[in-house]
Amino acid sequence: MGSKARFEAASKTGPRKTVFSMVPNQQYFTDKKLNNPTTAFSHVPGGKYKGDWYDNKKEGFGTLTYSNGDVYEGEFRADKREGKGTFYKKHKKGGKLKKQYAGDWVADKREGRGVCLSVRGRYEGSWANNKQNGAGKMVYEDGEVYEGEWENGVRSGMGVLLLASGDKYEGMYRDDKKEGPGRFYYYSTSKIYEGEWLDGTPKCGEFRALGPSEARSADTPNTETFNLPSLTLREPQAVLSGAVAEVRQSKGGQGGSRFSDEDLGQIRLAFEAFQDEEGLVGVDRLGELIGSLGIGMEEGQMELLLEHLGAEEGDDISYAEFVDIVVVVSGGV
Repeated sequence: MGSKARFEAASKTGPRKTVFSMVPNQQYFTDKKLNNPTTAFSHVPGGKYKGDWYDNKKEGFGTLTYSNGDVYEGEFRADKREGKGTFYKKHKKGGKLKKQYAGDWVADKREGRGVCLSVRGRYEGSWANNKQNGAGKMVYEDGEVYEGEWENGVRSGMGVLLLASGDKYEGMYRDDKKEGPGRFYYYSTSKIYEGEWLDGTPKCGEFRALGPSEARSADTPNTETFNLPSLTLREPQAVLSGAVAEVRQSKGGQGGSRFSDEDLGQIRLAFEAFQDEEGLVGVDRLGELIGSLGIGMEEGQMELLLEHLGAEEGDDISYAEFVDIVVVVSGGV
């Protein structure tokens, strides 16, 4: 057989039986570099592949067994895992294979929809660049369940966390911690906290009894009940919105903009000059209020702002909302 015939016979295209690969033996090359005597081979058996090929590359469906015993079974494209596939991890104890991920792959990475089993629990949802990204549900080993948005492998965005105790949090996350507006339902005591969170901790908000529409179904036992004390604030809305504004400013505001204490003092004084007994300002006076801070607005800009806010005639805004509006119209003072 000539060299051309041998090359064509060795060329891999179409379905093939198991093909073994060889990988460099690092110990051999280390010994050679140090001039140490060695009986090791320069190459040792690596993984093995059985499946479809095209032009000497894995293409189509196949099973790839890695040198450490892990296994991928699924679709390939241009020598990389791409399409639908399942990855199995070989455990050190007992050497059994356990399914770790099943779903979509792109360019050798988990991308699309998939299910992942790990020591943390079971995740089902969207993936991008080998990490949880987008909408997904995680059932943790301790019984907690999170369903919502993910970014770069951690909870970020809107989500709902159901605790093993039955209590529930629904609200915003950032870098795997509660941050932003959110509600925490204490079902065992029929109470709810609603307000701002920062770095996983409630910062300011309202703690009250659950309303009839907020309570769980009647078949869930309520083991603890007590009455909330009758405490009231002179201007509850003004106090709460002011605290919310301070928390949001401590987080950097929109696009990282922050006001100085002096700036916030001027904004608060201007707002208080226009606010009503409930600590709110009507949107019909918003343009006048913004103008009192020396911020000029072009013709038609106020209409666009109100449309952006979804505000209608007769609506009111709080101090916290006004601080966010000033960020938008001024880019930060």
